[in-house]
Amino acid sequence: MKKLKIIIVHILLWIMVFYMFFNIMNALDGFPNKASYNPYTDFELYARSIMTTIMLAIPFYFGYFLTPYLFKRQKRKLFIIIAIIFGTLFPIVMSIMDDGFRPSSILQSVFLFTFLNIFLILGASFRSIFGWIEQKRLHDQLEKQNLKSELSLLKIQLNPHFLFNTLHNIDTLIYDNQEKASKSLVKLSDIMRYMLKDTKSDYVNVEQEIQHIENYLSLEKLRLKNEKFIDYKLSGDYKKLKIAPMIMIPFIENAFKHSVDSNIENGIELLINFEGSKLHFICKNYFDKDETDKDKGHGIGLETVKKRLDLIYSNKYQLSINQEDSNFKVNLTIELDEN
Repeated sequence: MKKLKIIIVHILLWIMVFYMFFNIMNALDGFPNKASYNPYTDFELYARSIMTTIMLAIPFYFGYFLTPYLFKRQKRKLFIIIAIIFGTLFPIVMSIMDDGFRPSSILQSVFLFTFLNIFLILGASFRSIFGWIEQKRLHDQLEKQNLKSELSLLKIQLNPHFLFNTLHNIDTLIYDNQEKASKSLVKLSDIMRYMLKDTKSDYVNVEQEIQHIENYLSLEKLRLKNEKFIDYKLSGDYKKLKIAPMIMIPFIENAFKHSVDSNIENGIELLINFEGSKLHFICKNYFDKDETDKDKGHGIGLETVKKRLDLIYSNKYQLSINQEDSNFKVNLTIELDEN
């Protein structure tokens, strides 16, 4: 939802609140019974209505601005404590300041407590509604983007060189190690199924994405004589997490495509770590700068991934890509959602 529209909604809300309390106070004071009285010329009535509106705006914007940051799993207790303190002490203090230590201040405190908490909930609700509208807009935008880029994504995912080399390696294995050839063929089938079927969903279980990556690494190893070329490490608990499909694999494909020498140790370093709902992904490889410059298609897949990250995870991710000397490093952190 555009900022201008949100501002207009806020302005209209407070005009309505002001007008409502203006009329309530006018009625409670009994002025309508006075024929000569004109409430629209009463400065005191305006001042009281404005002060009441401002007083109610405080809990409203407390709920509007702070709720999204406090109402997280690890901060819900803090939110509840602050809400109780604010909702209880604030009306009592306001009543005592207005009426002193009198019995009537207790009733006034109850009245203020009710209205303040109503506006606290109202502020949080407004933020939730605007957030839902924004998420819906981003979701629709993502669907349109996916429709436009579906063909290019498939071309990137279905790397013809990878398919050709894998099939060639499996064909060679049939004569030397039939069991390994059969398992490799199953893994290739799983990769094809995952890319063509499972990735149609907006999100998949992280387990599926990790399995896809490990299948890919296993098939790439078929053509490698150096077992220490790939350094792959996986840690953390990810069973309850979901992720947008094909987020990490383009970086890994890029590392294999542009690696300079498959005979070196740790030519490709891949680290995937999960801390709570946070994913840490690091992919490093050595590359030949001259050969990379000749490759005009280099980076197309990475640009597509960046766009998808912007659309899907918005401000929930951090991505840094560094090229120093002959070392290419991708560092990606994403705050994932749970099932």
